[in-house]
Amino acid sequence: MTLRHLTAIAPAILLLSLARTDAAPQASKIETGEIDKAPFRIEIPANWNKGLIMYAHGYQPAGTAVSFDRNDAALVRAEFLSRGFAIAESGYRVQGWAVKEALEDTETLRRYFASKHGTPIETYITGHSMGGHITIATIERHADAYQGAMPLCGPLGPALEFFNNGVFDMLVTFEALFPGSIGSPYQAALANVGKAKAAMAAAPERAQRYAHHFDRTVDDLPNVLAFFQLIMQELKQRAGGEPFDNRNRIYTGFGDDVALNRTVKRHTADPAAREYVKQNATPTGRISDPVLALHTTSDPLVLASDVTAYEVPAMLAGTSDRFVVRYVEADGHCSFPPATIGHAFDTLRAWAKGGSRPAGGEQK
Repeated sequence: MTLRHLTAIAPAILLLSLARTDAAPQASKIETGEIDKAPFRIEIPANWNKGLIMYAHGYQPAGTAVSFDRNDAALVRAEFLSRGFAIAESGYRVQGWAVKEALEDTETLRRYFASKHGTPIETYITGHSMGGHITIATIERHADAYQGAMPLCGPLGPALEFFNNGVFDMLVTFEALFPGSIGSPYQAALANVGKAKAAMAAAPERAQRYAHHFDRTVDDLPNVLAFFQLIMQELKQRAGGEPFDNRNRIYTGFGDDVALNRTVKRHTADPAAREYVKQNATPTGRISDPVLALHTTSDPLVLASDVTAYEVPAMLAGTSDRFVVRYVEADGHCSFPPATIGHAFDTLRAWAKGGSRPAGGEQK
């Protein structure tokens, strides 16, 4: 879930370099530290325009260390830095589906930045994958602090629906169709990748039908299922019980649906655990700032329907005119070229500054 490119050179330095070939560009100011056990990174370019980008990173397995030094992160960062914006990112105090903590830690960091460097004249929030989910929740909850939001490749509908109707259903129906392959939806194991491959190879027609039903490819499925089990296992522990329920589900479109519905394992959710997922988070659609979402045409983890799901709460809240989705022709999760993110941000910023609502469609 990520950031990219290098820092920009101030116009004054460019002019000076015409006269003095030995003049070196001014470097960005980088600050790292920790607030309430959440590591952070702030970068302010030499030509700072007094604007700020808050960045929310995506899902990382619980217990893994946060790194701000990935090359892809630097490439995305540079798209904002080159436009004169400072960028601040919290590493969150914990990892996993840490939406609750991420929302709090991102807001704490924004306030820290304002107290130390002054209130920015314009502030935007963006983030990849789970960070896109955090982005939409942040712009709803802290509208006064932002001028706009750009969620990237993230599920923008209710987390409970994304996980229960998508991720959870994928796992329980796969085990029912390919018995003994991956086991419980909460039972993550590296061996499950090989087991899923073997099970599908033994029943290729069934595998193709299953993949088509969930809008994935057969080749993508083993790793997707393993990743989803990892999230389910961690989320059940975090929520303090089983969050998902399929007692009322009637599964269709798998071939022999009668046999599937008779054999699929039924789960009963713990109310408190279910409420935890609901709170973190269920979008309301109540946005007062423009939101421009980006998604690739082929994403094996987050489907296009998971992004456009925000149209429903926006429509019910009467804010559809503030929500736009654009697509990028690319394969893979969050596989946007850095320049495309920069161009999309230019569109969002122009809209936020009083321009007309951009059209949906392809983002170049």
